[in-house]
Amino acid sequence: MELDNLLKEERLSGVSLLILANKQDINGALTPDEIAKVLNLDNMDRTRHWKIVGCSAYTGDGLLEGFDWLVQDIASRIYVVD
Repeated sequence: MELDNLLKEERLSGVSLLILANKQDINGALTPDEIAKVLNLDNMDRTRHWKIVGCSAYTGDGLLEGFDWLVQDIASRIYVVD
């Protein structure tokens, strides 16, 4: 509920949302799909760009993938005017 309210803030309109699902190296951790379901992200405003990346801060797995997506997503929406 708090995430939903936060993302409705006008000043956050259009910002990319990256969720790093940490602890994926531990058995029983929720998968990114399960987290999306719990957070009800599929019902979010369709103009919002979001991604959940499974990661492990301990091993570093998934971190580069997540930050790479974020950079690419932001870069894809930057307009350069000559």
